[in-house]
Amino acid sequence: MDSLSKYKEVWQNQGIENPLDKNSLNKLIHKRSSSIVKWIFYVSLFEFGFVLLLNLIIPTDWEQYKTYGLYHFMIGVSVFGYALTLLFIFLFYKNYKNISVHESTKDLMQNILNTRKTVKYYILINLIFIAFALFYSFYVIFNSEEYESLMTKLGENGPILLWSIVVFAILFVVGIMFLFYSLIYGLLIKKLNKNYKELTEEV
Repeated sequence: MDSLSKYKEVWQNQGIENPLDKNSLNKLIHKRSSSIVKWIFYVSLFEFGFVLLLNLIIPTDWEQYKTYGLYHFMIGVSVFGYALTLLFIFLFYKNYKNISVHESTKDLMQNILNTRKTVKYYILINLIFIAFALFYSFYVIFNSEEYESLMTKLGENGPILLWSIVVFAILFVVGIMFLFYSLIYGLLIKKLNKNYKELTEEV
């Protein structure tokens, strides 16, 4: 049993002497919620830094992208991807500041809901963006002159088989990303949900 549950049990079982009031319990929930939202912000920063470091360590073959006609598309993907992540980092930071400043139970509950919604949109938009970028890239590559002869050699059912493999690969990548987000952000949101439930029971 965690400290909040123990604290609540003690509070509920108190006699008249030295009672632990409802306000003290809500302050503890507020402190825990603020810490969780802060960690969501930290995780998004770490994620951004990790991706940036990977791009610095692993050089991008821009000439290869030019060969397939994907140069401008990949530039757009990179810019949009970084901008999107920075936007949500800002939103996570804003959520943290809001939950730190507002102390009323009503505001705390609303801030928890806002944080859950922000994380949900962050995961959903990222997964859609990754799936679209991969699908479009394969589409352009398979329609390039270099792969035209390959498509011909594959025969009538070859392209269908090839696209089936591509779609499976994209779903696999998106699935791995979803598991990552569920493991990291999902655990934090689960703790927030528990705090929210505690607050609704006390309102």
